[in-house]
Amino acid sequence: MNEENYTGQGNNEDKLKNSEENVETIDQFEELSKSDAMSGIITEPGETFEKIAGGPKRNYWTYPVLIAVVLSLLSSFLFMRDPELSRNTMDKQKAKMMEKFEKNIKDGKMTQEEADEAIERMNPNGPFFKIIGYAGALIGPFLILLLLSLIYFIILKIMKSSVEFSSVLNVVGLAMLISSVGSILAILISIMKGNMTGVSPGIFLSEESIGEKVFSFLNKLDVFTIWFYVVISIGLTKVGRISMVKSATFVFGLFIIYTVITSLVF
Repeated sequence: MNEENYTGQGNNEDKLKNSEENVETIDQFEELSKSDAMSGIITEPGETFEKIAGGPKRNYWTYPVLIAVVLSLLSSFLFMRDPELSRNTMDKQKAKMMEKFEKNIKDGKMTQEEADEAIERMNPNGPFFKIIGYAGALIGPFLILLLLSLIYFIILKIMKSSVEFSSVLNVVGLAMLISSVGSILAILISIMKGNMTGVSPGIFLSEESIGEKVFSFLNKLDVFTIWFYVVISIGLTKVGRISMVKSATFVFGLFIIYTVITSLVF
């Protein structure tokens, strides 16, 4: 009888142990809510992306990108509503375009009338400018999401990662919460300064003092932009199961190449 009681007690202990292990497994892969994911990429990005990578599949990128669209539209609205900022920005764009148009006219690629019409469409108070501005704000976040996700996905696959495209979308989409907040702050700072800038070294410098290309380069070294790419590096490390060194190397490598080309070359 004692032996039977001991055996029964042992079986109960085994069942209890297995039950605790099952609860642990469930907790480990518990589905993360979208709100927790959005707050988590700011407070605990590593842990958040680890839960996303180990949990059930879910499109965490949808809400952040919609928020990015709303903030992008708001940024465009604020830009167009400020006459000084929009005028100064468009004057610089017109000067660049005129240089290209003059060369095209000399080469016979366009007429003076065509050049004048193109410059006229760049009026910040005109309907064409507003349509382009709001359309870009509406479509832009989705294009950035798809383009960056596709680039990172291809690189991860080259590195033999088993990551799925949806996981990369989640990483980039969630990180866009940071960049979209940065865009609002940038437009507010630009309105105060009267020229386009951001939360970057460009706040303390002027284009006249250091030159157009260097000023453009420094403006792209925005605090929120760097934060955005840091979070992406952490996320790709978790979902792609690669080292942080590898992830940060190609993420920031591409960012630096893009920044140099768009600022100093063109």
